[in-house]
Amino acid sequence: MRWTIGKRLFAALTATSLIIIGLYSVATRLSFQQSFVDYLSEQEDRRLASIVEVLQATYEVDGSWQLLGQSKRRWDEALRPPAGGPRKPPPRGERGAHPPPRFGEGPPPDELDLRSRLSLLDANGDLVAGYSPKSGDIRTLPVVVDTMLVGELVILNQTRLSKEVDVHFAAQQTRSVLFIAIATLILAAVIAALITRQIVRPIRALTTGARSLSDGDFESRIDIRRDDELGDLAGDFNQLARSLERGQTLRRQWVADIAHELRTPLSILSGELQAIEDGIRVFDEATRRSLQAEVQRLSKLVTDLHVLTTSDEGGLSCQLKPVNLTAIVRETLETNRARIHDAGLGLDVQLPDREIRISGDESRLVQLLNNLIENSIRYTDADGTLSLAMTVDGSNAILTLSDSAPAVPEADLPKLFDRLFRVDASRNRETGGSGLGLSICEAIVAAHDGSISASSSPLGGLSIVVSLPHIGAS
Repeated sequence: MRWTIGKRLFAALTATSLIIIGLYSVATRLSFQQSFVDYLSEQEDRRLASIVEVLQATYEVDGSWQLLGQSKRRWDEALRPPAGGPRKPPPRGERGAHPPPRFGEGPPPDELDLRSRLSLLDANGDLVAGYSPKSGDIRTLPVVVDTMLVGELVILNQTRLSKEVDVHFAAQQTRSVLFIAIATLILAAVIAALITRQIVRPIRALTTGARSLSDGDFESRIDIRRDDELGDLAGDFNQLARSLERGQTLRRQWVADIAHELRTPLSILSGELQAIEDGIRVFDEATRRSLQAEVQRLSKLVTDLHVLTTSDEGGLSCQLKPVNLTAIVRETLETNRARIHDAGLGLDVQLPDREIRISGDESRLVQLLNNLIENSIRYTDADGTLSLAMTVDGSNAILTLSDSAPAVPEADLPKLFDRLFRVDASRNRETGGSGLGLSICEAIVAAHDGSISASSSPLGGLSIVVSLPHIGAS
């Protein structure tokens, strides 16, 4: 038999309840027996005190224990005081004052039990009436008349219940405790089953959902509404399912986009080569440049994909060391100044005069700046403006690159760093890139423990803000 978590939990709760109820029942039984014996002892002490009063009165009347020792009836009368209080013994010589009991009469069972354990000794320790006392668990009560010890009442203590009525009452209490224990255990088992069901039901739902996810059903959700850890776990599970579903959708889109991106240059190359082979087109300098451009485009796409794949695996190669970010930005701008001018864009640069040093990889930072500048050149209308400024805010160096129209719709701003994403109004495969440039920028910035964001530019286009931790300025 397979011990599921439900069976284990039910068995644990039931066993715990059984142990607690068992210990409680035993403790209750022992406590009742001791308390009941103490109660009977207290009642017995009261009886003995009454008997001692009768014996004292008897000795005062008779002047000795001789008549009491010779008359079993007088001894029985002393052990059975009336309910109204101690009875005075009959005057000396009036032995017929109390007729003997008739057939069927006599002391009740509890008095017979008490009489069997009582004896009267005189002042010298000789037996007057009752059983012959032996060594054991006994106790004595003095009989004093006029401050003189005239005898002792000896009783054999009982360590267990001996009267039939007491034994019956104790047995009845034991049965009641046992019945209550069994009923409580059954109730505890029912409660344990309900608690187990409430705990196991969401666990089974989570198990079913996990199996669905492992089978590729990322649309699986768990409907568990609980304000506890299991509810939190169900919420985390649903969030994981949504993330996996989104990841699957993005992965499919990613594969489709890559296939499309690769198909375009390959189709152009295939068409060009087929035209040359059929003699439709002559292999001249223009044809060579066209083929070379498509090969370079294909090579860049493969390189960009490799960079992003390496970034996903947490292994984007960066050799970090102290570098002068101000100098890197200034040199990169000088390198791209001619291209910016050829695109019909004006350049507005605001760089600090001092060095801004950061811990970075110079080649990766140049790649970051080239991608940002390339993005602005591709998607900014002619006669526009490209603005680049760098400031220091606390412990971060802030690099802001803004361009003029056209603007990016607000709804598309958060998607700009998604791979292969293009804004429909301004990007296409004829004039635009592969849609990987900003994704690579995000990976480079993340490798430098920085942040990158996109917003609308005051110039009417797009503004990219890069924040990198700096290590000092001079």
